[in-house]
Amino acid sequence: MHSQPDGYKRPATKREVLRLAKERNVRFIRLAFADVLGVGKNVSIPVSQLEAALDGKVTFDGGSIDGFVRGEELDMVLVPDPQTFALYPWSTPESAEARLLCDIAMPDGSPFEGCPRTMLKRACEETRGALADPRVALEVEFYLFESHESEYGSTSTPDVGSYFDYSANDRGEEARSAIVSALQSMGVEVASAHHEHGPGQHEIDFPHGGVLEAADALLTLRTIAKHVAARYGLEATFMPKPLEERAGSGLHVNFIAGGGEDTTLYGIGGLLAHAPAMTAVCNATVNSYKRLVAAWDAPIYTVWSERSANALVRVPPNETPQQIEMRSPDPACNPYLALAVLVSALADGIEQHTLPGDPLVGSTYDLSEHDRRERGIGTLPKSLRQAIVELDGDPVIRAALGDHIYHALRDAKLAEYERYRRAVHAWEHRAYLRLY
Repeated sequence: MHSQPDGYKRPATKREVLRLAKERNVRFIRLAFADVLGVGKNVSIPVSQLEAALDGKVTFDGGSIDGFVRGEELDMVLVPDPQTFALYPWSTPESAEARLLCDIAMPDGSPFEGCPRTMLKRACEETRGALADPRVALEVEFYLFESHESEYGSTSTPDVGSYFDYSANDRGEEARSAIVSALQSMGVEVASAHHEHGPGQHEIDFPHGGVLEAADALLTLRTIAKHVAARYGLEATFMPKPLEERAGSGLHVNFIAGGGEDTTLYGIGGLLAHAPAMTAVCNATVNSYKRLVAAWDAPIYTVWSERSANALVRVPPNETPQQIEMRSPDPACNPYLALAVLVSALADGIEQHTLPGDPLVGSTYDLSEHDRRERGIGTLPKSLRQAIVELDGDPVIRAALGDHIYHALRDAKLAEYERYRRAVHAWEHRAYLRLY
């Protein structure tokens, strides 16, 4: 594996990127970005075109990308961020391949309102009055399954481990360690990694850092994990609920908002108040709602707690600085959109002095309907369709997304839900085919 040089620091300028590319014998560069659905895209260029790319002279057909300008022939400009320059871990000294993450601009150079990365930058800027310098850490869960030739992949695993287990000859352990090494070689800091709840399930944690850097790290992880896992005969999936009878994969987002105790309480209040609407963004697939059920500590109610593992928001006591953990998102979300709405909800709670009520003691699963009604505790949407209805009715979250992304995401997700609604699933065959 080709690593970054010792003492590697992220390049900050066009000149530094050009120098590093020459020193590291780079032959190709992938100009990477995310569409509105959070799917990673890229345009590969030879190193001879790197300077032109850094000058904003490389374009692509925006009409081919979901949520951009579908159906229109419009060249859009890739605007690389020099600080995201990194060598891919499969590079060799003789022929290296590098990556630059990009924002999207219009042909006249103005920012494209449908670019998720640009939108997150805007959300952070607009909330700066309430959140001067928010720091965020991510806990990312995912599965490693055996790689089999099939149309949809495999859900089989020889792994029999559970939380924090370590066993000899475990290809999953080896693959996860290799994924961590690959991330570190690209300048992505990792705090820890371990086996998660079920066989084949793993977790990689990123330390507290900038909001944009956290989103970039998750997008990078999803790409790198799939490439590295394949070398071990495995497939990495960030699907929220790949197996009915095993734990789903979550994305726990841990904020340090700054300020005092009141700021923390108001921030919690904002997250709880806007949680139903944010679900369409943070849990953006039909499959996401198979995870948000009363099992495996998944959150289902808009309640906070200091210790309950299945509360929507958890605030561990006696920590300095105080941390606020949002537990509902899943790793298939668009990280830029998800972090944008979460930051906006935190800021709105602080600005509006939204109180969250008393923390819950015990399991949220034990709450009766009467208890929830008495305490004003809401329920997260139970389907993608319900989540879109909640999003439609929340002006704060809609404003965080911006008009273009809100409509593009809404249209795409309604179409996805309709395809799901009309599909005939294996469960229906088992339940009805012979019975009737």
